[in-house]
Amino acid sequence: MKYIDEINRGEISKIFCELFFAIDPGYRGRSGEISTQYSNLHTDPNDKFFIPENVYIIGTMNDIDRSVDSFDFAMRRRFRFVELKADERLEMLASLEDEELEAEAIKRMSALNKEIADVEDLNENYQVGAAYFLKLKTLSFDQLWTDYLEPLLQENESKRM
Repeated sequence: MKYIDEINRGEISKIFCELFFAIDPGYRGRSGEISTQYSNLHTDPNDKFFIPENVYIIGTMNDIDRSVDSFDFAMRRRFRFVELKADERLEMLASLEDEELEAEAIKRMSALNKEIADVEDLNENYQVGAAYFLKLKTLSFDQLWTDYLEPLLQENESKRM
């Protein structure tokens, strides 16, 4: 599995190079074999390259980012888009291995996200997900707020103005 964070910020042609067409479902497997510019480096230059059908490429995008608008249409058809909302992955907080801490993290995350949703010009796309609260393995709630959440919210506030 290949994972590309914020795929919409990259230059697709530089990320995928000759794989651009090979990742398309219609070109996967042996039927989509291609010769690459590196064929001469193989012991057998007639060897061809292909993407197996069981290879998955996961690209994440932050949809409040303006660069989503410029995401290449040809790439849009090669990916399935799945929206993940802030409160859909609360089970990951079980890795905090402390039920009280987990419950408090969920309580604070829910309260923060309710406040974010109540701010004019904001919506659920600005809400904070559970991954931020995994930092509680090594930080206190105060440190999480001061070092991560408050600056994030201030940054979003300045972008809206």
